[in-house]
Amino acid sequence: MEIDQLRAEPGFMNLVIAATQRCGSTMILEDLRNACVFGMPEEYFIPWYGNASRINIQSSLHAIARKSRGRNDFNSVKIMADQLKHIENKLSGQLSVSCDEQRFMPNVAALFKEAKWVFIQRKDVLRQAISRHMSAETNVNHATQSADESHFAGNLMKGYSSSYNENAQYSFEKIKKHCQNIVLENITWSNFFAIHAIKPLTLSYEVFSTSGNYDHLLAIAKFVGSDFNFDDHSRPKRKMVKLSNSKNDDWYLRFLCDINQV
Repeated sequence: MEIDQLRAEPGFMNLVIAATQRCGSTMILEDLRNACVFGMPEEYFIPWYGNASRINIQSSLHAIARKSRGRNDFNSVKIMADQLKHIENKLSGQLSVSCDEQRFMPNVAALFKEAKWVFIQRKDVLRQAISRHMSAETNVNHATQSADESHFAGNLMKGYSSSYNENAQYSFEKIKKHCQNIVLENITWSNFFAIHAIKPLTLSYEVFSTSGNYDHLLAIAKFVGSDFNFDDHSRPKRKMVKLSNSKNDDWYLRFLCDINQV
């Protein structure tokens, strides 16, 4: 089956989670997977980094469609802003994109033409930048509350310890660079959506991470036309816990002081 036929199939991909690094998207993925009606979203396009000759695009897309499919045949996947160019490059020449589609990331838009998009955004760019720098310093991206809990996330600390980042070193320049990158990545997503007339459902990290409920799942269910109901006894439970601690807060204030000295 050709790629054009694959992507035209109903249900090839129902939902795409558009994200940037350290925006809280893995938390959303866990909620979606726990709900059991939104497929099995993950960053399936990570292997597409690097040399295109090392991957069979058609076979990879079939595998992604299979791995991302839930029990109700709903498919979902997550794409980071910095993955877009790699996906676009590898799809180039693989799809029959018409002349009027030769715009920004035309192949990505064509591949997911039938999908709904949910954009995960973190409004506090500085907090997100600090989280990126902390992740680079500690090589820890996620944590579970208990040491015996399994999880799909990478760079995982099983059993959270507040001392995990005690040796992390502050860097004004690196955090500033992360801020710049986040702004550019958000611009990339905004223009991708605008150019291809995509109207995503936008979810704010600051809301869904602290609300204590699952209104965001209800919003996604309504957006994609999927049934999702829960009560206090059946609602999906997160295994993930927040990594941010007092050191993140200290760096936040320190950066604000430093930037005023520039």
